[in-house]
Amino acid sequence: MSNISKDGPYYEALPTKLKPYNYDLSIYDIDLSRDVFKGTVVIHLNVVEKTNELYLNYRDITVVKENIKVENDGKIVSVDSIEENKQKEYFVVKFAENVSNGGKVNVTIDYEAIIQSNMAGFYKSAFNEDGKEKHMLSTQFEATDARRAFPCLDEPCLKTTFNVDISADSRWTILGNMPVKSKVEVSKDLQKVSFEQTPIMSTYLLAWACGEFEYIESFTKENYNGKPLPVRIYTTKGYLEEAKLASEITPKIVDYFSKIFEIAYPLPKLDLIAVHSFSHNAMENWGLITYRSTALLFSETKSDPSYKQKVAYVVAHELAHQWFGNLVTMKWWDELWLNEGFATWVGFVAVDHLYPEWDIFSGFVSESLEQALDLDGLRKSHPIEVPVVDALDIDQVFDAISYLKGASTILMISKYLGTKVFLEGVSLYLERNKYSNATSHDLWSAISEVSQKPINQWMNSWIKKVGFPIVNVSSHENSLVLSQSRFLNGGDVQPEENETKWWIPLNVATDCATIHEKTTDALDSEKLIIGDFLLKKDGFFKINKDTAGVYRVNYGESFLTEHVSAHFDKLSARDKVGLIADSAAIACAGNNTTTSFLKLVKDILPKLGNDYVVWLELGKRLGDFSTAFTTKELVSKIQNLLSSVYEERSVKIVEDIKEFAKLDSSDFLETKYRSELLTRAGKLHIEPVYQFALGLFSNQGGEIHPALRLFVYTTIAASPHFTKEQYETILKQVTHPTSLDSREIALTALGSVNNMAIIEQLLPSLIDTNIIPVMDVHFVAKPLSINHATKDLFLDFFLDNYESFYKIMSTNMVVLDRFVKLTLRNYQSEVDYNKIKKFFASRNVHGFERSLYQALDNIKINANWFARDREEVVNYLQDY
Repeated sequence: MSNISKDGPYYEALPTKLKPYNYDLSIYDIDLSRDVFKGTVVIHLNVVEKTNELYLNYRDITVVKENIKVENDGKIVSVDSIEENKQKEYFVVKFAENVSNGGKVNVTIDYEAIIQSNMAGFYKSAFNEDGKEKHMLSTQFEATDARRAFPCLDEPCLKTTFNVDISADSRWTILGNMPVKSKVEVSKDLQKVSFEQTPIMSTYLLAWACGEFEYIESFTKENYNGKPLPVRIYTTKGYLEEAKLASEITPKIVDYFSKIFEIAYPLPKLDLIAVHSFSHNAMENWGLITYRSTALLFSETKSDPSYKQKVAYVVAHELAHQWFGNLVTMKWWDELWLNEGFATWVGFVAVDHLYPEWDIFSGFVSESLEQALDLDGLRKSHPIEVPVVDALDIDQVFDAISYLKGASTILMISKYLGTKVFLEGVSLYLERNKYSNATSHDLWSAISEVSQKPINQWMNSWIKKVGFPIVNVSSHENSLVLSQSRFLNGGDVQPEENETKWWIPLNVATDCATIHEKTTDALDSEKLIIGDFLLKKDGFFKINKDTAGVYRVNYGESFLTEHVSAHFDKLSARDKVGLIADSAAIACAGNNTTTSFLKLVKDILPKLGNDYVVWLELGKRLGDFSTAFTTKELVSKIQNLLSSVYEERSVKIVEDIKEFAKLDSSDFLETKYRSELLTRAGKLHIEPVYQFALGLFSNQGGEIHPALRLFVYTTIAASPHFTKEQYETILKQVTHPTSLDSREIALTALGSVNNMAIIEQLLPSLIDTNIIPVMDVHFVAKPLSINHATKDLFLDFFLDNYESFYKIMSTNMVVLDRFVKLTLRNYQSEVDYNKIKKFFASRNVHGFERSLYQALDNIKINANWFARDREEVVNYLQDY
């Protein structure tokens, strides 16, 4: 193993004196009773430099010297020994003699390995079919789990071709990255399936799946290699109806991406498969994309309509990777954002192309940009391009910075340049680097060449520096003064943390004529003064139109009231989201008072209309406020405040639904709006809302409309009258779901429980995998950590039973990292801060340390916010 310098930081990489160019891989003797299999891999390598050793990654694999054969240009080379380093996940094959540069080496290894059950490597998923437990097998190799399935040089820049064959049960369908080349019946019960050779690609993109599958097939409108491309959606038996949406949209998205990237989809087939156990939403394996069921399958009659948007987006995101990530791959995991940031942005572009009526980029501002800013406003954030050393470091950068801040910076620069010009630059980047690896510099250089703008220079601070700026706006006589500084959620920026100067596209919206005569399209210095700024007394002025830039804006209370919020009706949905989010975040940071945010909420409430995404952002920001300020002293007052926001509208929605006696869900955004308002109101014990939910819940003769299921379950669970029988009814949707999304919805709802007896029954199920699958525990854990009635009990239960949590979750560290990330941040006292910090001080936290430190940072911010503004908030809440 060697530490290789890459522009400064160090990372652990395999020596590459021997560089692979092809793998021949055979998988056989699959034994589900013992969860083991055997494999033979032949690694074909070029000798780059004279050496007598080969380094290979492995994990959970048994290799012995006697089962390794080495050939150098046709000559057998003896193996002296193998040296294993299991902690660092590699072993070294020591040759008896040197192999000379310029030659070729073939290394054949027979090995034994484990069929995993932790959603990593080559693993099995259990599912129920007709009352019987069955299994399917599939792979998940990103980031560093190909080494669990075969010895390999498991790094993204060591691209090769692959020839794969799999011997397995004759009843199974066997899928791979490429079409089947041959199928041989080895015996009555055994088949051997060989696949065509893959294109040059990284190990983490190799994939296969085995099981009793069925599929629905569709074709692209455009031709690929002279004919339409076949697209198949595979499922276990009984889900073909739910596969229709994916089957309909996938060919359209392939055609769309082939057009805008100016490179046709390069493989001869495309399969998408639903996997019953899945740690993420999906994985972009080239030609065989794997999905969590709720991210691929959708029922028009049984699924919550919000899952339709989820399926469309996740399908588009993974298809974008077929070019951006698979065809062109980052050189190392420190630039993971190149894959994920771009796929996130262009996934939204594709959904907007298919469903413009969804206005999905307004949702992007609330659910992507603002989430990125919330994380990046922590002192323990990290740059988009971040040094990573080992496998557990890599897993931790699959976060809102790599995905969402990466996507937001791309949206920002594409808005500035124009999407057409930006995509021309992307197309040039892909063409230059196809079947190879590239860097951020390569992307910006291509876009610079097309746009004739210094993109590398502009984007350097956004990609390589931690954090983001706040633009402070003030007027002095007839001048407008704009200044930038780093923004921290806690507001306590130190001078050494405030040295970055960002290039900031200002994108001003105003009715002031003089502003457009000045050079105001960007701010790239500490301060910009615009003279002759004649903004009339009630004139409109807003920076960061449509909230397309990755920064916050602080106008000051009087400027905000007179020139921005007074013109609330002029703002787009995206602007409204940005205004609410900035006001709340700036109050938390102490740049403005918390009462200024609460007054803004009161002022805009009559003007909010039925815009779903604006209510979504308002709900999140009031939730953050509640997390920081809900104490025993204030809980009822904050409940009254929230009721004043939601009661009138939620009761009106209930009356409208009752009047028409049927829920019309044809208007997607209106349906989302109703669901958002009712679900928020359902936690507030508003009597007409509760009675409506109770009536729907108690109507055992009829199904609850999918768009209302989360609202109904949440309202029933949050009620002080929640009974054991009601609990068992909702819990049954966890253990025996009646629709694809039932488990996720039921778990989310149960997190709002207030009944102490039921809380005591619910908490142990968090570590009972017979009740809640480990991949879904976070759905209930997050709301339990927010719910005032349960949060302290949840924290104590987690810490008291930490060893059990760790045992269940750490076999796939992504699951534990996500659990910590989503729960521990939701506390607000110094007592909780010290309790959590002390608890983990003596424990190994490698694999989730970044999320833990970010959570502690968040708790400290909440504690300081509460201490600073408690008195004024108490006084303000007297009105409620």
